[in-house]
Amino acid sequence: MLILGGGGELHPRARAIRPDLRTSVVCQQQTVPYLQQPDRIQRLVVLPAGASTAEWLAAARYIDQIDPVDRMVNYTEYDTDKTAAISEDLGLPAPSRDTYRYVSDKCAMRARLAAAGIDDTPAALVSTESEVRRFAESAGYPLICKPVSGVGSRGVSLIRSCDDIPTALRGGAEAAHTLDVTALMVERFHEGQEFSVEAFSDRGRHLVACVTEKHIEPTRFVELGHVLPAPLPTGSQDLVEKTVTDMLSALGVENGVTHTEVILTDGVVRIVETHLRPAGDKIPKMLAHVSRIDLVDALARQSLGLEAFEDVLAARRRFGSGPATYAAIWYASSDAGGRVDAVDGVEEARGMDGVVEVSVDVRAGDRLSPLTMSRDRPAHAWAVGDAPEEALQRARAAVGVLRFHVSA
Repeated sequence: MLILGGGGELHPRARAIRPDLRTSVVCQQQTVPYLQQPDRIQRLVVLPAGASTAEWLAAARYIDQIDPVDRMVNYTEYDTDKTAAISEDLGLPAPSRDTYRYVSDKCAMRARLAAAGIDDTPAALVSTESEVRRFAESAGYPLICKPVSGVGSRGVSLIRSCDDIPTALRGGAEAAHTLDVTALMVERFHEGQEFSVEAFSDRGRHLVACVTEKHIEPTRFVELGHVLPAPLPTGSQDLVEKTVTDMLSALGVENGVTHTEVILTDGVVRIVETHLRPAGDKIPKMLAHVSRIDLVDALARQSLGLEAFEDVLAARRRFGSGPATYAAIWYASSDAGGRVDAVDGVEEARGMDGVVEVSVDVRAGDRLSPLTMSRDRPAHAWAVGDAPEEALQRARAAVGVLRFHVSA
């Protein structure tokens, strides 16, 4: 198996399923520290950031000549253009160039969904204040401004009036630079409850495994918490599922796990964005805990050419017919920055009712940053309960006993 980019726990999962699996990895230098079980990688080719498609192709061809590649995967959302090129060159299955483009370029996604009659949210590429103002004349305020490709809520701003445009463009441009993206976009802002949809696809068949309720910081749109399964009425659940599966078909998604963010507003489902990877923020782990729907395992099995769709379908049916157990995660956040001197309360939080995991991601000497993006969240706790409110209250209570001692 040729693995492009990182992939976290998916590499060990695949090796556990096939102990005789030989793996080669091509990745960027920044990925190397995060590779799991590096001693079990047969070949590791490290490329500099910004390496050309030709370099990636040369690396893949070199590996294929020495140890012919049977399967190829990219478990991440990075270097997808290189993945498509290598797929075509080696004749191995992977998402198409168009699918990768629709998913990574949010303006392209908007155009495709509008053409398919799924979501007509207006959007446009912008670079100047006058372009934003012209767009607002037709779309109206409020608007969202963000990098056309991005992760972790970086550079996302709400524009409620023309007074907000300069700050939004400046913040978006700064974030775009760190993301190695040049383009910004604006689109109509939708008021409503936000959810994420975790789905599994196999040869064009799509199955929604879970809908997750999201709790968002209202100005920077950073995710503060999640509850699953989302406490949705049946009609709303069905509408969300149909919209997302129609979207996956329209974008040409054939296989794999997807994580799609949507907003339910006035009985209409609006697509925010989708990703060709499992969700972050412990969502797959929480889902497996309460339902035995293990999307990470399913993806690992599928990447090896093994059947996985029917297993996910059977687990979903069992989960839907039995008594509900809910899971929720909550993140710590700060309005101020400083140097972390100590963190107290961790063991107390771990001993609270229903708490499954408490994790602190900063240590003494680290800098605590005000909340502007996902990586600014210094800790989290997740818990289970017999009702969504109970699970969420337990997770929030566990985070509430954590005490961060910070100095300037």
